[in-house]
Amino acid sequence: MMKAKKTILTLFVLIISCTVLFAASSKDLFQEFSDNISSGDLSAAKETYSDLQDKIKSEASSAEKQMEKAYSKGNMELYLEARNEYRDLSGCMITKEQSDALLSMIVEEDAENAGKDAEWLYSISPYYRPTLSLDYSASGDNYSYSYSSSITVKPNSDVTLPDQEALGANSNRLGNLAGWGVTKDSVTYLPGETIKMPLTDQTLYAIWENSVTFKDEKTGIDEKNADVAEGDEIAVPSVSAADDGSVFAGWIDNTSGEYIAPDETVYTVRGSGANFVALYSNLEIKDLKTIPYSTLPENTQVTLTFYVENTGNEDMKNLEVNISSDDEDLSILTDTLYFRRLPAGGSGYVSTKVVYTGSESSRSIPLNISVSDSDGNTWSQAFTVTSK
Repeated sequence: MMKAKKTILTLFVLIISCTVLFAASSKDLFQEFSDNISSGDLSAAKETYSDLQDKIKSEASSAEKQMEKAYSKGNMELYLEARNEYRDLSGCMITKEQSDALLSMIVEEDAENAGKDAEWLYSISPYYRPTLSLDYSASGDNYSYSYSSSITVKPNSDVTLPDQEALGANSNRLGNLAGWGVTKDSVTYLPGETIKMPLTDQTLYAIWENSVTFKDEKTGIDEKNADVAEGDEIAVPSVSAADDGSVFAGWIDNTSGEYIAPDETVYTVRGSGANFVALYSNLEIKDLKTIPYSTLPENTQVTLTFYVENTGNEDMKNLEVNISSDDEDLSILTDTLYFRRLPAGGSGYVSTKVVYTGSESSRSIPLNISVSDSDGNTWSQAFTVTSK
């Protein structure tokens, strides 16, 4: 019985030794990976490639350590041998031909699996970088416009296509962007639509149309006049008064700079069309502070500061700021200030000096700030400051 157990143990040790001795090398696994591709077995190729990467990492680490030890001992023969083994691992990297063959198998799968497997191929292959090209070309009697750009991101990831504003294309010359097409004849995707990055190189063509549009997010106006021609007369939408203090300032086509004044009711088409958005002027007066005090001490100059913010989408020019109070005990040293220009979305800092000449403490003092533009529109804000 003891002799039988000893024989079994010896055989077990031999089996382990043979397994270690004949364990697949990187070259063996790379050949298996190549064979899987040749036979069209994508699943096996993915599994083998994972094993291959683990083996390359292991053999690279072993070769690096061998080079380090051999170099420290001055054994150049052993060092060069380990270095050659390390360099040979580069021959186990995926080739362009293999990458292309894998892609051919991937695109034949259903959409869900193809997307996932394309992401895997993108992560392992430097040769797989699908490109989405955008062709903006257009031509007419008096112009020829040709421009393109490209997007290269991970396949199956989200890509937002440019809209008319992002392109910055002149509406008078080209008309309006109807959308993007996989052919030059029909729209496949809308402007600004988010799509999945294709798995293979693709080109989308900008498709233009002759139209005049009017859009106003504030009032909900969204009108489109299709199939227009130069010289056509288009009715300009009527804009109702806003309830947030905004003043309607007309219509602007940001691609061409064409402007329609607030009182105009008819627009004559120029060129291929226009893309108008509503303009509004609006201001907010805020963040009043008395520095460095929180209340006004008697007979002391205090710095009064506040911000004027342009909350509209129209740049404002030649603004006049007036600061006043009905309280006779508050002196405003400079009560009129100016802004030459305040761009849309921008803000300006205002500073002046005030002096409280009264003697009553904890007194509420009214303060009014008004801002007027060059068209005579005025925005006002009331504040209260307190005596010390």
